Amino acid sequence: MGRGWVKRWTSSGKDHRRNDLRILRITPRSNSTPIQWRLPPSKSHLIRALALFSQTQQHVTLENVASAGDDVRAMRCSLAQMGVHFDDYDREGQLLQQKNPMDLGPHPNSVQWVLTGVGPFGFKRPASVLNAANSGTALRFLAGIAARMEGPIMLDGDHSLRQRDSDALWDSLKQAGVEVSIGQGKERLPVLLSGPWKKEKLEQGIELDITRSSQPLSSWMLASAALPVDIQLNLQGKGVSNRHSKLTAEMIHLTGGKVELEGGQCMLSPWEPSFEGTYTVPGDASMASFAFLATHCLDAEVELHGWPGDEQAIGHELLSKYAIECGIKWDGDLLKSIGSTLPVTLDVIDSNDILPPLAALLSLGPGGRISGAAHAVHKESDRLSRTVELLSFFGIHATLHDDGIEVEGNQKPTMPQQPVPTFNDHRLFMTAVLLASKTGGEVIGHTLHHVADEAFVQRLQEAGVQIEATTTPSLAD
Repeated sequence: MGRGWVKRWTSSGKDHRRNDLRILRITPRSNSTPIQWRLPPSKSHLIRALALFSQTQQHVTLENVASAGDDVRAMRCSLAQMGVHFDDYDREGQLLQQKNPMDLGPHPNSVQWVLTGVGPFGFKRPASVLNAANSGTALRFLAGIAARMEGPIMLDGDHSLRQRDSDALWDSLKQAGVEVSIGQGKERLPVLLSGPWKKEKLEQGIELDITRSSQPLSSWMLASAALPVDIQLNLQGKGVSNRHSKLTAEMIHLTGGKVELEGGQCMLSPWEPSFEGTYTVPGDASMASFAFLATHCLDAEVELHGWPGDEQAIGHELLSKYAIECGIKWDGDLLKSIGSTLPVTLDVIDSNDILPPLAALLSLGPGGRISGAAHAVHKESDRLSRTVELLSFFGIHATLHDDGIEVEGNQKPTMPQQPVPTFNDHRLFMTAVLLASKTGGEVIGHTLHHVADEAFVQRLQEAGVQIEATTTPSLAD
């Protein structure tokens, strides 16, 4: 794939024209001073908290929400469209006002939000499309809420989200009597939902496929407060990201609900959500994988702040458990790369989000095999094959397996000879930026990290890595 890999034809179909790519041009730093690395808030926790606390009839304070990212912004804006009110506060406790009153997202200086819930039956039908942007989590949770309401309600997302499969959720909603309309073609969005659920359909039980994602199950759990009857979900297949569905159930218990998960079935009952006080969002443990990779790519110690503890890491405690095996010494808040050890085998069935940086890390360190990641093909990109492809741009060899990736250790990455594509996947983008921080090079995209860690690029710049946002011309072959 050369520099002219982006093809754009004229209407005549004969000639092609220049197409500027937005890129980051990266130059390695010249020092090895320690790096300060604060984890962003966990979007898995925060998006669930927004969905749940919106269904209370109380004021709930959300702490540790600074730099929450675009996925969370999409969820918050959509809930605001449906009548949920938010107040933003800065570090001094001062109420903040958006310059543009039509901006429903968080104020850029906010570190605390106060949410005023509407109750389980208080959502209003939005006047315009609910845009989940790049967030599959937001899309599926919003769909569960929208399906309870008198429709029609349209949901959409960006180009990447339009390619991703939500058929398991749509099928389950159809079983509940909801009309689901999707256009023909490759794109899976926008979708038009016309509810509400039908009581007689719910009483028959719902068949739900959980082999590709846990999010449809979490969507049903979060929407269950407004159920007209008790229902039974019959779970089909072997579940993935099971810690995430367990997290949903635990958070529902916080608000007075009850979920019974046992023997391939999930029993749900209506409840009146209630929560008083403050909810502090834990740090995003999955993002620590990039701090791990940074120790090798920047040849420096990393001071990691905001680790949530293994009990709130949602499967990503694998990082703390196997740090030594991955070539990382983790002492208190300090991460340091150490000499390569024996190749390691890691099962990421409950933590496939760390696949790209973990594969890069193992290639620079001990090497090994990552398994349990077959469902990663349904993420923003086909994250399995795309990780292998991305590593190849840096001269790193990786072998693709049906359920994971295998890499040899102690490989020496080289500077890519052309801009590195990152396939609209923020985790691939962040992996590429870190590798380029070691080798130098150009990475396609410049704000993809905003999906989950808005401070990522600034953090590297403050550490001395030169990162320039620019464009480069590309002429189709």
